[in-house]
Amino acid sequence: MKAVLLFAVAAALAFAGGYGFGRLKAPQDTAAAGQPDAGAEVAGGPYYVEAGQLVVPMLERGRTIAFILTQVTLEASSADDALLVRRRLPHARSAMLEALFDLAGHGRFNGPSVDPQGVATALLAGANGTLTSRESTQPVRAVLIDRLLRQDNTRL
Repeated sequence: MKAVLLFAVAAALAFAGGYGFGRLKAPQDTAAAGQPDAGAEVAGGPYYVEAGQLVVPMLERGRTIAFILTQVTLEASSADDALLVRRRLPHARSAMLEALFDLAGHGRFNGPSVDPQGVATALLAGANGTLTSRESTQPVRAVLIDRLLRQDNTRL
């Protein structure tokens, strides 16, 4: 029993020592490799804002024949733009819903196939239209469609 306890303590000390050494050694290794260290300001990668799901009915002669479900993620150009998009997300969602209603009203979701790039372009124009102010920059760089489904209504 004493040997098992001694082995467990030795394993725990070895793990803690290795973890601590790795934490201390990591910033020096990145600086030596030509990468900026943890203290330097690093240009961040893409910034994403989840816009959630958008559901739009497709109407024909006053009846709902199908529903279009989209799940959208917005890609911002910078951290400041991502913060702006998060603060104004209800307005961006409203504009994207209007764009989806317009696409559904013009029959873009009818037929066997849908052009996802055309849908993304319409959503991008809608989202940037509400988020841009007097500045000419567009805070949303791209609209990423995570899910695009058409559910036919069988209860007619």
